Amino acid sequence: MSTIHPYIKYAHALLLVENNLADSNEIIAVQIKNEIDKGLNSFRVKPSGIFDGKSSVKYNFCREEKGNTDEGIFLSSNIITTDKNAGKTWKNGEALLHILIDKALDTSETMKMAAAPVAGDYLSFSETNASKRNAPVSLLERALGTITTLTPNKPCLQYRINKKGQPEMFNVCVIPDLPIDKLKDFISFFKRMLISETNSDLMAGDVTPKEEGKGENKRITYIPKRPLIFKGNFPNPPRSSALGSIALLGAIGEFAKKEETSEQAKRVLESLRNTEIYLIKYGNAKVFKYNHYVIDLAKEGKLKTIVDSLYYSKLYNQDKRSSTNTEYQKFDLFTSRFLQLFNHSAFKDFFAFRAEYPNDVTILFNTYFIKMEKIDSEIVKSARILGKWLNQVAFFAAKAEVKEGSPNYWEELRKMKAKELVQLESSTFSAKSGSALLAQTITRAGRLSGMSAPEGAALYMEKTASGDLPLDDAKNLLIAFSRLINKSEKTEKVKAGVQTETDEDEENFSDE
Repeated sequence: MSTIHPYIKYAHALLLVENNLADSNEIIAVQIKNEIDKGLNSFRVKPSGIFDGKSSVKYNFCREEKGNTDEGIFLSSNIITTDKNAGKTWKNGEALLHILIDKALDTSETMKMAAAPVAGDYLSFSETNASKRNAPVSLLERALGTITTLTPNKPCLQYRINKKGQPEMFNVCVIPDLPIDKLKDFISFFKRMLISETNSDLMAGDVTPKEEGKGENKRITYIPKRPLIFKGNFPNPPRSSALGSIALLGAIGEFAKKEETSEQAKRVLESLRNTEIYLIKYGNAKVFKYNHYVIDLAKEGKLKTIVDSLYYSKLYNQDKRSSTNTEYQKFDLFTSRFLQLFNHSAFKDFFAFRAEYPNDVTILFNTYFIKMEKIDSEIVKSARILGKWLNQVAFFAAKAEVKEGSPNYWEELRKMKAKELVQLESSTFSAKSGSALLAQTITRAGRLSGMSAPEGAALYMEKTASGDLPLDDAKNLLIAFSRLINKSEKTEKVKAGVQTETDEDEENFSDE
């Protein structure tokens, strides 16, 4: 083959790893057949036992063509197709098991989406047929595409969005375009992640009781929900599917902390630097690269904490996060884009969502402003002190407005604080100069709190007033750090026994 698409190359590397081969020329039909067979064995998941009356149930992979959501038999998230087209994908895999016995691997075939979900216009298998739909390929290529489509040994998850109030779910996988040796290392490491103890709860799913009928006919039925593995088949999967590709990087980074896996984890992360990453679903593929500073955060074991924290951000103009709140879904999408690209344009789109962030997001902002925007670290530190003060000012101002002990006290307090933060941000945004920024924002904050700005903010204020710090940078720094929830507020909530951000609703996988 003159051109090998990453989707096909992934199967090459997987076969080399699974069969301990040194070269692709050593691959034979029986090895390909075995890998397809293993993929079909994971075609669906189903409960391992009776789930009536239980709150959760363990799932197993199973080799079944048909699904039944009432009984908890779901298309596995590693099968890159749709429920509607699952039958075609199944038939293609089963057919290849027989074809591979009788035909030579160089036999001419037609690549269809049942074998590779990005066939046709999306996937070029050779230079001569780069844009021709259903171009002729070899039996080997068809089989390799099928292996990648079916194998559970690839990063994957079920992506969920709500459109016009209706859930839409589709399986996606993450395929790095690496040289074959580095791809083998990636697959070998990913398999280590799959069998790690931190991955042991991924096959557990909730069971939801539901009342049906009335009076004497009333009964309770139990509905099994998709297991955790649908959020990602790697340790610590994301709470929002939009964060899946960046959460994978964070999960690898967690293994960089462990002595027994640190060397390989860091090597794999380093191989992803400047590498094209394919996010593939049935009928579509998106290509992106991880920013090298984000890879550094993963290697330092900090990225997972950042991703988890950003999920618990609270949008100023929205109620609690829920699986049906499309504004939070949009926020997650732009958060993921910012974390992947980590550039000014992506930051602006992420920043357009006015939200309060958990304090651990400080690490992200420090990295972005110092590394990407090239702002002196001491100025960033000084801005962080002033931003923290503004967040406290907004909290104390809100407390003065909301009567303690009133109904929904903490929710009303949150709304009032958000209102104060919006007004402080508006003062900052509208400033036409550094001096105006300080006068409008700090003067307003001083009136609200009766306090002076903290001494540690002096450097930021000096550089902003003199113009040494560009106005846009001064605005972004101050607003970003003012959005970080202050620890004293969180302490008050804990003492009062109030639900904290880590108790919020997560994205669910119900079929309703």
